[in-house]
Amino acid sequence: MASKLKLVVSNDRVSPCYGCPLSGLCRDDAPPAAAVPHTCLEQRCVHLHSGEHLFRVSDEVDQQLHVIRSGDIKLYQHGRDGGQHIIEFLGSGAWVGLESLNQQHRHAGAVALTDCEVTIVPYAQVLSLLDRQPRSAEAFGQMLSGTIARHQQHAAMLRSTSAVQRVAQFLLQRLEQASLPMSRQDIADYLGLTSSTVSRCLSAMRRRGWLTMGQRAYHLPGRLQVEKVAAGTPLMLED
Repeated sequence: MASKLKLVVSNDRVSPCYGCPLSGLCRDDAPPAAAVPHTCLEQRCVHLHSGEHLFRVSDEVDQQLHVIRSGDIKLYQHGRDGGQHIIEFLGSGAWVGLESLNQQHRHAGAVALTDCEVTIVPYAQVLSLLDRQPRSAEAFGQMLSGTIARHQQHAAMLRSTSAVQRVAQFLLQRLEQASLPMSRQDIADYLGLTSSTVSRCLSAMRRRGWLTMGQRAYHLPGRLQVEKVAAGTPLMLED
């Protein structure tokens, strides 16, 4: 069970909007002396430990929206074989569970990959915000469009690319974060591969000096070569 944390909003020296996970959506940042908007007063924050669920597949939808304040979460479904199919990896600032809005039960589960703080806002309050601020409604629509586009790209990748292409594309997609908080099995479940295949692909790039990896971070000294592999250039997995 996620433990509730008190969400502290300070009007001293900084705007009450400072650090708010809705700041990318709300277009009217308040000045330092302003009262806290009603939407913000309705927020609450929960802390998740690594491996803890925010919600599970088939949970009743409670008409709450979730925004990751810090940490990383994976969104998953159950496959026909009973295994895990990962839909997306989400980090700070991402909205979680939008695909189940206006549904009775959740179509996917969300579990923390690292310790996380998640802000929970009633959907009705977000709708009120969008109604008051047309530019916010536009930003919300763009966010939904971006989510759909990412899911379509993921589906296309699973249909039409080789194993090593998928791993290369995955590394390039996450290069801005340059972090891998998930396990090899999680990566495999996202890419539709086995964990051993993922490990072989990563090892092949590391042997060539294209990829360096720490405990959770990575770098691509051979980014140009990885981009070529992502585009379809063959790569031998074993020398």
